[in-house]
Amino acid sequence: MSRRGVAPVVGVAVLVVVTLVLAAVVGAFVIGLGGADHTPTAAITADRNGNEVILTHVGGDSLDVNDLTVRLFVDGRALDHQPRVPAAGMVGFRGAPSGPFNSRSDDIWSAGEVASVTIATTTNAPQPTAGSTVTVRISVDGEAVATART
Repeated sequence: MSRRGVAPVVGVAVLVVVTLVLAAVVGAFVIGLGGADHTPTAAITADRNGNEVILTHVGGDSLDVNDLTVRLFVDGRALDHQPRVPAAGMVGFRGAPSGPFNSRSDDIWSAGEVASVTIATTTNAPQPTAGSTVTVRISVDGEAVATART
């Protein structure tokens, strides 16, 4: 039996296997890129009127309030009770939140819209004072979306 007839067959088989492996790698890479989730980003400003923290969405992606985690800090210390959004009332906060943070509102927070919460003076600590800084961190699935300070 001659080996000259076997070499081209083996060469073609190796070439087919290499092509299939490369196609699988490229396909997995492309599918992985297409399925990647996009973490939104937004520009948020914060103001304060006493214990009311007022947040304005000034630009970036619209945010689905149902996906947000909102954390408030006074001079770097986390509030004992954090806001849940959307909500109609919360422990540690006075009254219902406003704007898209209110459960009776539209769930989408878009540029130009204002949301607010009021820290309760008797059931939440630390309390903001005239010279304190309130920091608000907004995230989706643990990924930061925006940070604002008053």
